[in-house]
Amino acid sequence: MIKEFQVRYGRNYKVVLTIVLPCLLIGPFIYGMQMMPEMEEWKVFVIIYAFLGVIIGFSIWLAMRVYPPTTLYINRNEISLVFNRDNLLAPSDFSFKMEDITSFTKGEIRGDEYFIFETCNPSRKFQISASTYKVEDMLDFNEAMAEISEMLNEKE
Repeated sequence: MIKEFQVRYGRNYKVVLTIVLPCLLIGPFIYGMQMMPEMEEWKVFVIIYAFLGVIIGFSIWLAMRVYPPTTLYINRNEISLVFNRDNLLAPSDFSFKMEDITSFTKGEIRGDEYFIFETCNPSRKFQISASTYKVEDMLDFNEAMAEISEMLNEKE
């Protein structure tokens, strides 16, 4: 029997990059602002605040794209992750068997649980968390992780 759960898939380094890389545009922005020395002060402040708003918005938008919602399928001894193809930054769909899991670790940020998977064949490290903060989604996520944990304990 195939069970289906909505979760979020992430790779920590991608989230960090999406927050840091847009900030690197600050240097070229400052250089560009130096090219316009005769601008009125109020216009300079409007341009600076608009630029900062764009950088913050772009960082948040990118971070949400690299931490996409996905569908997790559990089918006997196999786990599959299927991503929405509308998101260009989402990875390709993939599957792995329970035997391929080399590490299954629970983590927590501000009271929100997530699980880090490490697999072999091919080698991957990623994290899975609840798709939203709704109680139903949290319960579904906990059910999925409990089921995977039980299957791993049976494997040992």
